[in-house]
Amino acid sequence: MRYMLKPAQILFTLLIVTISASPAIAELNAQDQAEIDRVEAYLDTIKTMKADFLQIDSAGGIAEGKVYMRKPGRMRFEYKPPAQILVVADGLWLVFHDKELKETTRLPLSATPVNVLLKENADLSDDVTVTKVENDASTIRLTIVDTDNPDEGNIVLIFSDNPLQLRQWLVTDAQGQVTSISLGKVEKNIKLKPELFTFFDSQYE
Repeated sequence: MRYMLKPAQILFTLLIVTISASPAIAELNAQDQAEIDRVEAYLDTIKTMKADFLQIDSAGGIAEGKVYMRKPGRMRFEYKPPAQILVVADGLWLVFHDKELKETTRLPLSATPVNVLLKENADLSDDVTVTKVENDASTIRLTIVDTDNPDEGNIVLIFSDNPLQLRQWLVTDAQGQVTSISLGKVEKNIKLKPELFTFFDSQYE
């Protein structure tokens, strides 16, 4: 049965704040590094982005909406009703707002995995570590962990190839439950209003 994700599930998917199983770190070869370099170069071509998203958890819970991004450090997830959720990265904080409960949670953006996508210059070898590279004729998958805290969660970025384009990311919890966010109707380097990336509690009082 299809149902909307609960707010806690949405927050987990975006922030990966629950401890998850640490992936085995495979030995990366020269071809793997070449793919990482390609992904970094591609991410550097994205200055702004707008896309539809579809979020699905292991139990079949579904949420959807629109996501906006502007580098550095800015992102916005607008969930369609009946979800009453808004998520905004304003450059310093990732703000999670439950409109129904009128509750707001703030976390340092630098401590969240979505920061990987929001850096001015992509770097997948310093604050974060690529633990695995998988590629075939049409898809590239990178598994990424925080370098200093590899046991605190992981994110898998999935790209279509020829041409390279971000299509999806996956998170896995300690019980092996997988939640995915898939992107569609992606528009790159378009003009976006600055107010998309601001949040004031007074807006929702």
